Amino acid sequence: VMVTMRPVILSIAIVCLAAAPALCLDDFQVMYGTTKCDGQLLTEPETASQPNIAAPSASSTDSFTVLMWDPDAPSPSNPSCRSWLHWIYVDAVGKHLSGGTDVEKYAGPTPPAGTHTYHFTLYRQTQSMAAVAAPSQRCHFDPIAFANEHGLQQVADVTFKVSAETV
Repeated sequence: VMVTMRPVILSIAIVCLAAAPALCLDDFQVMYGTTKCDGQLLTEPETASQPNIAAPSASSTDSFTVLMWDPDAPSPSNPSCRSWLHWIYVDAVGKHLSGGTDVEKYAGPTPPAGTHTYHFTLYRQTQSMAAVAAPSQRCHFDPIAFANEHGLQQVADVTFKVSAETV
């Protein structure tokens, strides 16, 4: 499973670096305790609490938005609720991605069926996101449309998986 994910992640990184190297951060970190997300399978209990996030190469003046979303809801074989929104964190600053605001509070993974791939996508902001309202629903969230609507520039994406069978 991880073998099939690595080419996708590498393709994103290569496209990102070739398109606009100044906008890319290849060191975006998402940590659940001491576990750094890197496409691996985690459990619901491990991911129940909001993770620590960082972008060590970011400057102290950079502002970011972090989205967490699940394209496999409610199941990978029938993603009729693609993409389920788990978290929107805006106006995070610098390498520690601190001082931000939760527009949509963190909701840990609870896959009802199958193995879900969860994305943490990091965007560089072009303006303050203080006035952004939470979406009316978590189901059918469109991260690309959200980014376009708010002038966000994607700089990184980190994934992990949680299986309904490992609860």
